Amino acid sequence: MAKSPAAQKNYALKTPVFLVGFMGAGKTSIARKIARMCGLAAIDVDTYLERRIGKRIADVFAESGEEGFRALESEVLCELADKDPQLISCGGGVVMKSENRTLLKTRGCVVHLKVSADEAATRISNKATRPLFRDLEAARKISETRAPLYEEVARITIDTANKNVNAIASEVVAALKKEGVLCQSPK
Repeated sequence: MAKSPAAQKNYALKTPVFLVGFMGAGKTSIARKIARMCGLAAIDVDTYLERRIGKRIADVFAESGEEGFRALESEVLCELADKDPQLISCGGGVVMKSENRTLLKTRGCVVHLKVSADEAATRISNKATRPLFRDLEAARKISETRAPLYEEVARITIDTANKNVNAIASEVVAALKKEGVLCQSPK
């Protein structure tokens, strides 16, 4: 059985690629799509953290608060940066700690998937898993606070407004190739 043309493309990353942005920007979906398009590994920081500690993030927040969660998130971010280069989708608040911003800027290529809180709210179908979006005004304020932090760490910024996953992923791939981060791997 012949492989699809997309599955035949084998690329390599020269450095880890961190996808950052507000909730609903599509970081995990885009990382997965690029991984399939280019034959790369992708990992989600939150999922990795949950598996590593055997608890849901909501439980970590309940038990240790945001500070406890952010400490674990920093550990995981450092751990993932030390692995072979891969696509790493980060949690929306990863930029809140200065040590994380330093790591992101110095240990890989950061792609900021830019989205407004209003657009993000339209993309999130299950508000129960994203309690922040029960209060859109609060989400807007958090988004405004984080926006300059995303820009501070970003080497590449992609505006995701009114674009589907395929279009965004293709734009990210083109930008990574242009930056010399994503290269065709020799056969």
